[in-house]
Amino acid sequence: MIKFPMVKKPVYGVILAGGKSSRYHRLRHKFLDLYQGKEIILHVYEAMKPLVEKVVIVVGKEHEEVRRIFRGKKEIVFCIQETPLGTGHALLSTAPYLEGKDVVMLVSFADKPLITTSTLKKLVDTHLSSGAEITFATAVLPDPGTKGRIIRKDGVFVDIVEYKDADENIKKIKEVHAGYLCCYSRSIFRELRKLDNNNAQKEYYLTKVYSKFLQDGFQVKTVEIPGVESYDVNYVHQLDNIEKWKEIFRSP
Repeated sequence: MIKFPMVKKPVYGVILAGGKSSRYHRLRHKFLDLYQGKEIILHVYEAMKPLVEKVVIVVGKEHEEVRRIFRGKKEIVFCIQETPLGTGHALLSTAPYLEGKDVVMLVSFADKPLITTSTLKKLVDTHLSSGAEITFATAVLPDPGTKGRIIRKDGVFVDIVEYKDADENIKKIKEVHAGYLCCYSRSIFRELRKLDNNNAQKEYYLTKVYSKFLQDGFQVKTVEIPGVESYDVNYVHQLDNIEKWKEIFRSP
């Protein structure tokens, strides 16, 4: 396992695999489909595993199939998101296991087939060296699609606006939330409990937790990652378009 000498706390991974995949028109969750011969969630796990002591997987009603994939892996812990109330609620579902521990948390969504260990390590390194209470990854994309837009004032991060809540000017922003963050168990659950669902989707957005930290006087850090690694599979056709996406970002 890769060590982080600047911190004595253990690093735990969290993969958010709950939710209901409402845009993915197949009978099973998007992260259970195959890319290069293995489930998408396994790509996330394998990128994260060299960096962490434990991997906590948040699951919903499809959890038996997810448990089958990870059978025999002793470093895996499952937490149940009983009701799919949003990504913020999904991370809060790890509180029964993580809240009493003093650990660094490396968090990823489960539908990220192109993430690499080196990029996740960069995120953790940046977080640990910055003094921030929470750090998250952003990416600049030629076509940001429906990803949450990063709002900055004079270059400094102030908020994230989800696509369904964005006006036309905000939708023009190319910098987006990439789907990865690093935080501390000592503070993340306190801030998650402050989230509300006053938004277009009536969900508890994980992306709104960063502004909660700012409001409470904590430092929030961002780190830009390669755009290709922000790719997620929200629609069936996106699974077939992964190679096209990689070509967009391939150096000439």
